[in-house]
Amino acid sequence: MRGLRHYGPFLFLLLIGLSGFSTLAVNRASADAEGDDTIPNQAIRIRIIANSDSDRDQAIKRKVRDDVSALIESWGEMPATIEEARALIRSRLADVEAVADKSLKGSKAGYGEKTELAVVDFPAKTFEGKTYPAGQYEALRITLGKGGGANWWCVLFPPLCLAASVKADDQAASSEKQPAKQTTVAQKNDQGNAAKIKQASANAAQEDGVIAAALPAEKPKAEFFLLVLLEKLFSFIASLFS
Repeated sequence: MRGLRHYGPFLFLLLIGLSGFSTLAVNRASADAEGDDTIPNQAIRIRIIANSDSDRDQAIKRKVRDDVSALIESWGEMPATIEEARALIRSRLADVEAVADKSLKGSKAGYGEKTELAVVDFPAKTFEGKTYPAGQYEALRITLGKGGGANWWCVLFPPLCLAASVKADDQAASSEKQPAKQTTVAQKNDQGNAAKIKQASANAAQEDGVIAAALPAEKPKAEFFLLVLLEKLFSFIASLFS
């Protein structure tokens, strides 16, 4: 056993190397996981712009969104490439227009829509701590009336968010109706309730531009594997010198 002490420096360097490798591997895995919720360069978005920010026009926008989303989901899975997805969307533009028009007429909106697949301007948007930069992006854009209201958008290809984004948008919109009632209760209760109402209003204000950012990213499992490996290695080396 005493002869093993000659390997002490070598084992020490080996441990340092393994520790450095494990740190790099975990950091790389973490970075990859954090990048899972970003929008790829080759993407096609869908954007619906309301006529105005009035409650009625925003409700009409959400109705158009629901009807168009149902149509798109009826197409089945999106193609594997952006070229094929672009061709599919172009071939269905007339269907999208028809559904949007029907939705507007059903809501008695009193205005029309313009549907196009093009490279269009997007404003910057910060949602749930992540900033999506302004720029020109390819999108299926539906402009309702004058197009002067808050927009809703998500990523159509690759299919990152349509169903999840509609659900999140509905939750945000329904919470907009909460503050007025809660304020009345807060006036009768304590200031703590008023603070909760203020927070609820701040959360509801993020309804504009609900997107695919909420997609859950898998956490790297490499960290746990490497920790177990290092623990076993340390135990083995300790047994050599015991």
